[in-house]
Amino acid sequence: MNRLLVTHCICHSRSFEEIKELASEQNLSTVEELQAEDLCSNSCQMCEPYVELMLETGETAFEPGAYLIRDHIS
Repeated sequence: MNRLLVTHCICHSRSFEEIKELASEQNLSTVEELQAEDLCSNSCQMCEPYVELMLETGETAFEPGAYLIRDHIS
């Protein structure tokens, strides 16, 4: 496994683990809901596809481009 994993929303300085916990605590289940609460993915939005993948899979660390692989499998 690549040691350079995507694990954070850089703009909000928040790990996907923390975002996952906040989503669970606040009963949020979409990227749009998380954005509305200003929890992640509001500035550069580079983490948006990873946050979406986190919400779908429960994982909190991803190989760069992991969402692209999922899109090709779907």
